[in-house]
Amino acid sequence: MTQKELKRTKPVHTQKYLPGLDGFRAIAVIAIIIFHLNPQWLPGGFLGVDTFFVISGFLITSLLISEYDKTGKINLPAFWLRRVKRLIPAVLFMLAVVLTYTIFFEPDIILALKNDAIAAIFYVSNWWYIAQDVDYFNQFSIAPLKHLWSLAIEEQFYLFFPFILYMIFKLRKRQYTFIIFFIVSLISLALMIFLSSTTSSTARVYFGTDTRLQTLLLGAMLALIWPPFRLKQKVAMRLRTLIDLVGVLSFALLVVFILNVSEHDTWIYHGGFYLISFVTLFTIASVVHPSGFFAKFMGNPLFVAIGKRSYSLYLWHYPVIVLLHRHFVAGQLPYYVYIIDVVLMFVFAEISYRFIENPIRKNGFRAFSFKPNQVSRFMRLALILLLAVPSLLLLSGQADNLGKNHNTQKQTSFTNKKTAKPKTPPADENAKHVDSKHLAPLLIGDSVMVDIGNVFQKSVPNATIDGKVGRQLSEANALLTSQYRDFAKPNKDVVMQLGTNGAFTEEQVNQIIGDLGDAQIYFVNVRVPRDYEQNVNDSLKKAADKHENVHLIDWHKASSGHPEYFAYDGVHLEYAGQKALSNLIIDELKKQHSKN
Repeated sequence: MTQKELKRTKPVHTQKYLPGLDGFRAIAVIAIIIFHLNPQWLPGGFLGVDTFFVISGFLITSLLISEYDKTGKINLPAFWLRRVKRLIPAVLFMLAVVLTYTIFFEPDIILALKNDAIAAIFYVSNWWYIAQDVDYFNQFSIAPLKHLWSLAIEEQFYLFFPFILYMIFKLRKRQYTFIIFFIVSLISLALMIFLSSTTSSTARVYFGTDTRLQTLLLGAMLALIWPPFRLKQKVAMRLRTLIDLVGVLSFALLVVFILNVSEHDTWIYHGGFYLISFVTLFTIASVVHPSGFFAKFMGNPLFVAIGKRSYSLYLWHYPVIVLLHRHFVAGQLPYYVYIIDVVLMFVFAEISYRFIENPIRKNGFRAFSFKPNQVSRFMRLALILLLAVPSLLLLSGQADNLGKNHNTQKQTSFTNKKTAKPKTPPADENAKHVDSKHLAPLLIGDSVMVDIGNVFQKSVPNATIDGKVGRQLSEANALLTSQYRDFAKPNKDVVMQLGTNGAFTEEQVNQIIGDLGDAQIYFVNVRVPRDYEQNVNDSLKKAADKHENVHLIDWHKASSGHPEYFAYDGVHLEYAGQKALSNLIIDELKKQHSKN
């Protein structure tokens, strides 16, 4: 390969459209949508957001460099105005629709949504969620605007990055730009590694602008060495083949990551995001080269059509999914719900793209008119004003009372310590009949235990119940040894309902069994529509098969085909589910006692 083959043309004065890049955007947004529809379908679909970050860093830097090469300067006000016209109308329209819908149909989430919407308007959603210690992957909360964290990071980047790049160029330090960006990206990477190693919360690591800057800067670095508007249309066959091969292989590797990476993989915070984003660079380099066959494939009409609407699709897909799915049981959704999801998100995205985004980007305020004879412009204005009224009422707090009337404070714990020492159930004269009022088990669990606490206590008044929202099985060891040592004796019953919030190791299960000695131990398995469900249930079954004093209460099987048992999230229980699980536990306790 000669220097002549690799040589780029001189700067041109027209910015070419990059269809392959739009095609790549389509892949990214589809991955994100599939992940949010059901994380088990595509565990690493959330990496599509990082693809957007890399593309954004690459494209914005390319545009700024192209402008500077043509004019010798960067018109920052013009750049920011273009970003405002491109991004803000669409997000405000989406917010207005969601807020209006919420007032009329979902008043119970008004209070939480108001704060999220205010943060979204000022593009600080990511820092707001950090302050609230929000878990991006938590499916048990209703937050239809949570996806706007990534747009907040991009807007913050757009606000400061062009000025910094311009100052580097004006100070005649352009030759150091790449190394500056590289060093800052490594600092961002180091900060992510440090924070992920020193805190148990992922919010600060996942949402932080500073920790996510690494991927944006990787895209910017690619633009410095591979400016898309200066690449040659015709290159030697050998070079074109190499570019295509690099693109195909890197894209295939990205697909492997998306199919296999999980939200639970800690390595992604220890350099994984950087590595995956680095691989993304090679795909971008290939899809923007005008000579490549891979670029032409990615730039096919279908991908381009989706890619052009990727921003609209990203805006609309998440509120559609969240607000629709909350009326069904997660993990037991009828197939038609997913069809409705896809139809609605594409319909709203198309309306936004054609009726809001494009007209305002091209015409600014001239996209609106008070004259009825200018039908489309008049209707656009009427629609915006119609949505603005309820939206402003919600944002200003005028709808707070409506939200308070529908808001119920969910119980976060249930503790019923009847005695310092557990009672021993009296021997029943009829060995085949066990009165539940004579049972005195210890029950330890998470939010599901909180759900059944009152119902179970009515049937088993001598039970000692300790449930807490968010509790992990790993926390049970300390609890048993510090507060419930008296239950680690023969003829005592201990029911462990844990696993809703994540998987655990065999060693942790064995430690619990060891701590409880010869007590009769009952593990309740889980029904949770998450990828760790099978691992949790397999681990508990293995423990029950291995130890004579360990019994499995198969809630997963008993609850199958009973959506009426569950709240929308498919885990927490309605009254019918509370009764069913309580009775299932009681029946197993009675069964074991009747054997003795």
